[in-house]
Amino acid sequence: MNEKLLELLFKIPDPITADEFCRRTGKSESSVRKLMDRRRLPIRTERQIHGEGFSDMRLMIMYNEYLEMCWEVARKLPAAERMGWKDSWFKRAKKLMEDLDVVPDNLKSVENALKG
Repeated sequence: MNEKLLELLFKIPDPITADEFCRRTGKSESSVRKLMDRRRLPIRTERQIHGEGFSDMRLMIMYNEYLEMCWEVARKLPAAERMGWKDSWFKRAKKLMEDLDVVPDNLKSVENALKG
């Protein structure tokens, strides 16, 4: 998919409820509600999105705008900082494998695979 097509796809509004946002991001509902109350998420009412005849009370999170905000923030981070989470994740996974004394089959050396 080229950059222009991707940009056009993100222009299509993708309003979702707080419950759906919790499912997509893994955040707790209380934390999402706090973010909504403090206007830390891109929010519109149903009336703003769909026009007259819809509720002015029901708030919807604009998911595409949220993803765009995350992308812009990640782009501004230095490369070393962006990759830091991956390095720490590999260290934790390696420590867990050592603690459990388990090595996945695809990570075994040839000698260990031949012995076992």
